[in-house]
Amino acid sequence: MIKKAILISFVLILVMMSMQVMAADGDRYGGNLVFPLPYNGGVDTLDPIMTNRTQSLIPIKNIFARLVNINPETLELEPAIASSWDVSEDGRVYTFNLREGVRFHNGDELTASDVKFSYERIMDPEIASSVSHLFLNVVGVEEFKAGNSVGISGIEVIDPYTLQITLNSLDVNFLYNIAHVEAGIVPQSVVEEVGADFANNPVGAGPFKFVSWVRGSEIVVEAFDDYYQGRPYLDQVNFRIMTEASARMVEFQSQGLDIDIVSASQYTRYKNDPTYNDQLIEVPELWTRNIHFNMDVEALQDVRVRQAFNYAANEALIVERLLAGKAYPATGWFPPSSSAYNSELEGYDYDLERAKELMEAAGYTPENPLQLEILGTDNPSWGIRIVEAIMPDLREAGFELKPVLVDGATLMDQITSGEFDAAIYSWGGSVSPINYISQYFWSEVDRSSGNYTNYSNPEFDGYIEAAMQTIDAEERIELLQQAEHVLVEDPPVWFYNYNKAVAVTQPWVHGVVATAQELTFIPIEQVWVDENSPRK
Repeated sequence: MIKKAILISFVLILVMMSMQVMAADGDRYGGNLVFPLPYNGGVDTLDPIMTNRTQSLIPIKNIFARLVNINPETLELEPAIASSWDVSEDGRVYTFNLREGVRFHNGDELTASDVKFSYERIMDPEIASSVSHLFLNVVGVEEFKAGNSVGISGIEVIDPYTLQITLNSLDVNFLYNIAHVEAGIVPQSVVEEVGADFANNPVGAGPFKFVSWVRGSEIVVEAFDDYYQGRPYLDQVNFRIMTEASARMVEFQSQGLDIDIVSASQYTRYKNDPTYNDQLIEVPELWTRNIHFNMDVEALQDVRVRQAFNYAANEALIVERLLAGKAYPATGWFPPSSSAYNSELEGYDYDLERAKELMEAAGYTPENPLQLEILGTDNPSWGIRIVEAIMPDLREAGFELKPVLVDGATLMDQITSGEFDAAIYSWGGSVSPINYISQYFWSEVDRSSGNYTNYSNPEFDGYIEAAMQTIDAEERIELLQQAEHVLVEDPPVWFYNYNKAVAVTQPWVHGVVATAQELTFIPIEQVWVDENSPRK
């Protein structure tokens, strides 16, 4: 009897604890979130395949679901609409097992046919999607684009919940491709019915469904009750287009915004504010700021000159003083959030004497300096003011820098045409570690496609190409780290810093995850607000 009484008491305790957890979880539901779209320009479309602009992709990410997701914290691939997948031994055939019962916002079930339609729509030449490169390696794409087939033969519907995709050759980036926000699954029936208007009235299977869009002002979405991963906590999200950091700060401090992206000029103020210093979310985002050298310029073909530049530019001091600590000094190319980051890579310490020695050996002194024009924008974190800050040390080492202020479009025009000595900018954004480094430095990539320096190093290429053919993930990372080591020894850039992305939330906001891929890509479906929110 005693044992039975103890058991009953234990069960009652468990039930009470469960009820408390359910009650606490229930308290999370409800309320609205005002979330700013902080980047330049408005939202151009809500059709995932018609844009690659982050400003538009923020709401798109929340409206549409994908076959595979990127974990926002670890950046690892994880199941989404596909609950699992199998890959053939040669790495060319992917078989995806879809979840049953996944619903679009109109109530229709999402099936393998919708996935095939979505991917073929991306590759349709008449649509001219901005992300058609994602599926170029799929068998049958060329025939489909040429109009010689009604579909892509390499994308096969086995049954309503099984999809098989066959590649022409091994591509270790393929799962990353289908995890792109732009690869969101659309309902075939709706797209075929509404045509081009789908961009204005989107229907997806993501956590939030579209409500309204006031051009240049606001996009409103609401919780989707039948979301396959469970209803979001929030009732509604208002995406407000606010490109001016100062205006956002005023609105945030008057409680009109629930979250904001913090600029370098605001960082110290928030850190010193007792109301908000514990509300800061920081993450080394996947962006590497750099000054890139035009390897066609004869003087810059001397590795000693490029090494000297890295020794003479004191990035740690610039990060501390000019950026108020809102960045991480770079040791190499991969940021700390990347799976290929090498914590043992030493990089370049500030060593002005070593820089002088290298420049003198290359034939340059302060009296006979190497003159370089450096293009840059007015961006406060990676623009002309950074060039101006390093000029005194670089002059002492034997460089004569001439900063040239241009707008972003002009800068890209000049570097893609090769009409520059050097330029300062921010590169990155790719979760795939192979893409993160190869798209900028692999000699098979031309200047107009990303290899802006026109870098060519056979040893570097060898490691990159070996990594591309390696299915084993750990071995692939080792090869990429060896490629990075070559890049540091033979630098086509000044390794400046990795972006420290910072967001600030109101005290009543909870569940925000630091997302290194892009801080504005936080999983909003996990965010909740407590009773102190003025919008609950």
